[in-house]
Amino acid sequence: MKAIVVEAPGRYRLKDVPPPAITRPDEVLIEVMAAGICGSDISLLGGGNPAATYPRIPGHEMTGRIIGTGSGVTRVKAGDRVIVEPIRFCGRCHACRRGRVNACRFLTVVSVHVDGGFAEYFVCPETEVHRLPDFISYELATAIEPCTIGAQACARGDVREGDTVLIHGAGPIGIAILDTAKRIGARVIVSEPSAPRRDAAGRFGADHLIDPGAEDVSRRVLALTEGVGPNTIFDAAGIPALLEPSLELLATAGTMVPMSFDPRLTQLSTQPLNMKELTICGTRHQSGMFPKVIAELPGRMDMLRQYVTHTFPLEQYEEAFRLFRDKQSQAVKIVLTMKH
Repeated sequence: MKAIVVEAPGRYRLKDVPPPAITRPDEVLIEVMAAGICGSDISLLGGGNPAATYPRIPGHEMTGRIIGTGSGVTRVKAGDRVIVEPIRFCGRCHACRRGRVNACRFLTVVSVHVDGGFAEYFVCPETEVHRLPDFISYELATAIEPCTIGAQACARGDVREGDTVLIHGAGPIGIAILDTAKRIGARVIVSEPSAPRRDAAGRFGADHLIDPGAEDVSRRVLALTEGVGPNTIFDAAGIPALLEPSLELLATAGTMVPMSFDPRLTQLSTQPLNMKELTICGTRHQSGMFPKVIAELPGRMDMLRQYVTHTFPLEQYEEAFRLFRDKQSQAVKIVLTMKH
């Protein structure tokens, strides 16, 4: 089969590799139809993910059709249209016992620890697939996974109806958070230096847009909130230095959600943290959000049609990756499609 293989950081290509095979009774074989490109995939290409092992096939936002099942599979059958939930957990550690399987001590992530979906075929346990309704295409359905990330982030940030939310960054994940927060009923402020991305945030319902290169973000946000500050701040830009000023800006009892995996250290004062009894809340992948997002699809189709802006055949992956890296482009979600 054809697959994009990252042989080592900075060295990757499309090549023919042996297709995966079912080796356990609970596994299914999926004919991959489409896979979205995520920032973590681009990081994997360059060696920016310290957890990744090589060689590796990237791609975790994948949809397809089941074409084979192990002898013990009961939940799905050949012919089912599915999306893959790309995490595997032990079910026994402290995090799993608390229902936070996404933070499992032994978490395995598809496209980081095991091969992913930038390939024609993929094998996984049946517990990792969810059926897709007939009314959504494989290409649009790839956006379900980033929507689960937005849902998880908003749950961790305790976003509620009537809240004011500040999102730093309007890339694909920032847009997913924006969409979820608006559906909850929050007012959303987006800070983004890229004009095309600010425009996209406006189309997805942002109430206020800020260009951090042209105005003071904190001053503008305080003016918009009558000096109170936002209830939740998301760093979807991946800038650790945003943590300290965010604590100063947050409303009392507010929550900061730093979404970066950047290892660089940042300093902060505990004074605003305790004086305002703030929460700094990590978020990773998602836990139990796939059924929720899939159930919401009938009311989310217009959003998804705007979210998936570009599709490329697998063979044009280099062009797709270049477009993803261009923050001045009109792209939101870029999808690779497979030919069979």
